[in-house]
Amino acid sequence: MSRLSPFIGGTRRLVLHAGQYGLLLGPVRRALIEPAAAAHDEVLRLLICYYGERLWAAGLIAGTCGNLSARLRDHETVYITPRSANKSRLNAPDIVRVSLRAGPHSAGRASVELPMHRACYLASPNVGAVIHTHAPALTGLGLRDVDIEELLPEAANALGKTARIEYAPSGSEKLGGMVADAVVDGATLILLERHGAVSVGHNLAEAYERMELGELTAKAALLGSDDGRRAAARLTTNREG
Repeated sequence: MSRLSPFIGGTRRLVLHAGQYGLLLGPVRRALIEPAAAAHDEVLRLLICYYGERLWAAGLIAGTCGNLSARLRDHETVYITPRSANKSRLNAPDIVRVSLRAGPHSAGRASVELPMHRACYLASPNVGAVIHTHAPALTGLGLRDVDIEELLPEAANALGKTARIEYAPSGSEKLGGMVADAVVDGATLILLERHGAVSVGHNLAEAYERMELGELTAKAALLGSDDGRRAAARLTTNREG
């Protein structure tokens, strides 16, 4: 047990966004200057809770959908959100610690998408965080043949490389393998056919920003597509009528 436990135990997050670790108040802020790995780990759990709430507030997830994870300093362990949990109401003790090398039997309370998260980390040492959501516009984009990089090149530059993969069952090793192949190929935002999107980053802040910007970009891309323009024209006609 680290010296932070009496302060944060099961309490709500004390994090305000400002870069990788955000602006951390009270005992959480002090954890940043402590050399102990345990202190760093507890801050990481708080950040997962924080970004889970931000994803919910931004409308990128709802109910119990979506999952987040972050790699620990040992590079062999990750923290991941628990299965069937509302990400807007997580507390630090809810976050599950799992090994990257262990087999399926080690999943325990971890998200059903643990195989996909593991595959992303094993695919690249540069991946420090993984976020999976069912963001509406990104999900819609994954169902259509719309190329973000061609339609909105400037936004694509900010997002990094995008990829689209065919449908595979949730939580399956097949899905994890296809996402990992995209990460190896340099993708940082992956559209999953009929299953939302995945973003990866060096840290949670970067992964979150890619998902947030990706959703805005997807909305613009859908509106800019032929179907989107026709839908907008119908909406305008209905309002005028």
